[in-house]
Amino acid sequence: MAVSRATDRASRSAVHDLSGSADLYERARRVIPGGVTSISRAGGLPHPVYFERGQGPYLWDVDGKRYIDFVLGYGPLIFGHAPDLIAQAIARQAARGTMFGAQHRLEVEAAERIASVVPGAEQVVLSGSGTEAVMIALRIARAVTGRPLILKFEGHYHGWSDSAFVSVAYRGASAGPPERPTSVSGTAGMPEGATSGVLVAPWNDPAALRAIFTEHGERIAAVIAEPLMVNGGVIPPELGFLEELRQITRAHGSLLIFDEVITGFRLALGGAQEYYGVGADLAVFAKAIAGGVAMSAVTGPRAILEAVGEGRPAHHGTFNGNPLAAAAAIATIGYLSEHRATVYPHLHGLMARLADGLRTSAPGLTVRHSGPVLHTSIGEPATARNARDRASADSAAHARFVQGLLAAGVHTAPRGLWYVSTAHADEHVDLAIAAAGEAMAALG
Repeated sequence: MAVSRATDRASRSAVHDLSGSADLYERARRVIPGGVTSISRAGGLPHPVYFERGQGPYLWDVDGKRYIDFVLGYGPLIFGHAPDLIAQAIARQAARGTMFGAQHRLEVEAAERIASVVPGAEQVVLSGSGTEAVMIALRIARAVTGRPLILKFEGHYHGWSDSAFVSVAYRGASAGPPERPTSVSGTAGMPEGATSGVLVAPWNDPAALRAIFTEHGERIAAVIAEPLMVNGGVIPPELGFLEELRQITRAHGSLLIFDEVITGFRLALGGAQEYYGVGADLAVFAKAIAGGVAMSAVTGPRAILEAVGEGRPAHHGTFNGNPLAAAAAIATIGYLSEHRATVYPHLHGLMARLADGLRTSAPGLTVRHSGPVLHTSIGEPATARNARDRASADSAAHARFVQGLLAAGVHTAPRGLWYVSTAHADEHVDLAIAAAGEAMAALG
């Protein structure tokens, strides 16, 4: 889709008029704690922007301003906003019923579609969100191994349940030594002892991983990892690290769980397992699984997932496999399967163009990208290996950079994650590159 630069400049000329958003924010703060419905949406400057609609690569705020959107709902909108494919699937099913509280044909078809494209997926457990899917995956691991401990990596995010919201960022002195991070609660309000069943390892450190397994291997039920550390700043696994992780877990009888909430259906149709060529015992999916409709899944072999069918452990959820999400998932995976030869080269190529352009146009901006996901920051090293390498980040400067982008009609996330969709084109990326250069220059 061609974008008229004159039209775009006119569209963003009054972008700083956010009076409608300011009014809504004041109303929201009266009835919603902090004025936002997820803490990840807080911190926008001068206040959160409220949006009215989205179409393709664009969002329009309540003041009528248009933005090129690179947040894409934090990743799930692989086709952009309001694609006909998803809208029509949802509309057809909505006319038939939105909730049955019983089994239905579409959940079977959705599970079949998922199993057909995900490596090692003989069975599929459906749920509503990534957090829920991680919860059941960890329960499955403990149930089938009879072991109490879970090992995760510092800086990896696996949802906000008590069982996983541990050491999601580097916390300075409280984080412990680099080779043996301390398990740190991710939030106030977690019960005493919530972190006692969670061990933490540094990312990309095979020696530290082996040392932890030497001490605790017989008690570790599973290792859970973002195979590509997206939430913690798009830090890829170093060459051979995932293979080493696979070998260590197998040698000690522990399960390997890949959290593919972001990488699933975005890095490749088969997710990170396909992209990196390393298989996990269980894989967790959400985000793009249904093109932006709330749905998640745990996949794996029948020998492991039959534990759920036997009731060990219990798996509940009124909205698990609900018809609207199932219809969207069938449409999403069906399209990606049919068009994988064009979709994935487009996403990867477009993000490489964006990464190269940002590095050239915006000196001082740290840019890391892997496939179709990208992270920007200020003050960080370009070749970070783990969460602690990001301690030098200037988050305040990056927030001002993001504000500058917003003024130029480009919507990105304050924490630096960028996504592209099939609705984005070279023209949208080039406008973002130019806006980034101007925003960085304005920081002085």
